[in-house]
Amino acid sequence: MRPNLHHQEFQVYVVTKGDVLRFFVIEIIIGTMTYSIAMKLFHNIILASAGGWAGTEGIKRLYAVSKIIGK
Repeated sequence: MRPNLHHQEFQVYVVTKGDVLRFFVIEIIIGTMTYSIAMKLFHNIILASAGGWAGTEGIKRLYAVSKIIGK
């Protein structure tokens, strides 16, 4: 199957201040907090990194679930 080379789309993405703020709060601040908590618990950089990632992803999933349930 050959790609259609003549079909060109122009897409516009709107990034609002709320999106940037939400990213900053969730990824940077909460990620740093979960990393530091995991570092104090595990005393290992690799485990603390995984713990920080898992904590941040878990909080994002909880936020998404709470939005669904709150409807």
